[in-house]
Amino acid sequence: MPTNQPIDIEVSAVEVAPQPIDELRRAKVESAINYSMLLSGGVGIVPIPLVDFVGVTAIQLALVKQLSSLYGVEYTSSATKRTISALIGGAIPAFGSNTLASWFKLIPGVGSVLGGSAMMLLSGASTYAVGHVFAQHFEKGGTILDIEASDVKTQFSQYYETGKSKFSNKKATAETVEASTPPVETAHAA
Repeated sequence: MPTNQPIDIEVSAVEVAPQPIDELRRAKVESAINYSMLLSGGVGIVPIPLVDFVGVTAIQLALVKQLSSLYGVEYTSSATKRTISALIGGAIPAFGSNTLASWFKLIPGVGSVLGGSAMMLLSGASTYAVGHVFAQHFEKGGTILDIEASDVKTQFSQYYETGKSKFSNKKATAETVEASTPPVETAHAA
């Protein structure tokens, strides 16, 4: 027979402790962010407007998923998309520049070159910033569900500027190495 007597249930909260700094994990995080930054830059040069946005967004989602795995944080695609949109949308000059650069590609000749170059830089920088914002949040014990875009907008903007500089330096280094490497001669059958 059912009784109407109250039942006491003890509930305890699980506290998420900040992740200790692990040099191997940090190296993997930096490698993932740098790789994704360069990959985003490559996608940014795609000559079709808005296709670059789709490609860069996919790379950023994959990066956050990889970072989630490295930090042992549950990955949620929808929450990640919302946060990335809020971060990039909150950085109005960055988002406006990306949109303008993407549409610049419609102008034959010089427009596609200028638009592609600008999108390459801006896509790489935004991916760098997204990666570092999430990595720092995860390192402090945060999750995808508790990151507040409004709280990290300044941090995103700072990483965005750093990302533009890093991407430009990596691109310049790659061009220098490519220009200074002699072509490989092939042996001709005599």
